[in-house]
Amino acid sequence: MSDINFYKPTTIKEAVDLLQNQNYLAIAGGTDLVVKIRNGLFPGIRALVDLGALPLKTIKQENGKLIIGSGCTMSQVISDPLVKEYFPVLTKAASTVGAMQIKNAATIGGNIANASPAGDTIPALYSLEAVVIITGSKGQRQVPIDKFFTGPGKSVLQTGEIIEAFSIPLRKTSGSFLKLGERRAHAISKINMAVSTWNDGKNHFRVAMGSVAPTVLRCEKAEAVLEGASLPLTEEILEQAAEIAMSTASPISDIRSTGSYRKRMAGVLAKRALKTL
Repeated sequence: MSDINFYKPTTIKEAVDLLQNQNYLAIAGGTDLVVKIRNGLFPGIRALVDLGALPLKTIKQENGKLIIGSGCTMSQVISDPLVKEYFPVLTKAASTVGAMQIKNAATIGGNIANASPAGDTIPALYSLEAVVIITGSKGQRQVPIDKFFTGPGKSVLQTGEIIEAFSIPLRKTSGSFLKLGERRAHAISKINMAVSTWNDGKNHFRVAMGSVAPTVLRCEKAEAVLEGASLPLTEEILEQAAEIAMSTASPISDIRSTGSYRKRMAGVLAKRALKTL
């Protein structure tokens, strides 16, 4: 990496202007990107644009939304009182991202921009109906998170654009996040599962799972079965939702797991996660 230039802009405009060059890459915590560069996945890279000095590290309420800056570290997300109170599924998901050193460096924006189907905070944000706020040379645009990803490692981000923040409807939710890995901690997910529920006169449910398709999946058919159901959920409804989750999953076999195991565990994790609500 010694021949790669390094820039540290202090304004979003300066960062966006630098990133108009297709051979420049944005870097935040660098916990994924540095490994990829060292493994030769970006042979044409000429410079890194460090986003660490940009004003992207705040979590605030605004117009009935919680705005989480893309530069917030996993540790910051975990410890934030508003996230804890309103979005426990996101607290739990961020808590599974690596050891403490990784949590202190890795950012929520980087986890999403990496666009891995196994990214742990992605299903949590799906279940919370988050919106990705993107800024580029043409201004700002907003994309629902379930429309942000186009494939493994791919997203709608264009040259010169950065994720500025995430906007989440500020409603008090209950939630659960579960993952399976080679070890109990600090492992890439073989499969992960996020569920959230909130009540506005009746109970609403969102179910999202990762590592079972090219992108994270919302399990809308399971949500339809769950819609309006009282808590705790009955065994019949739990079994229905679990069966739908399993049938929705279309995983591959790879170095971490077989497709058949992932598919079976999609149902198991869905039932376990819903049972804890």
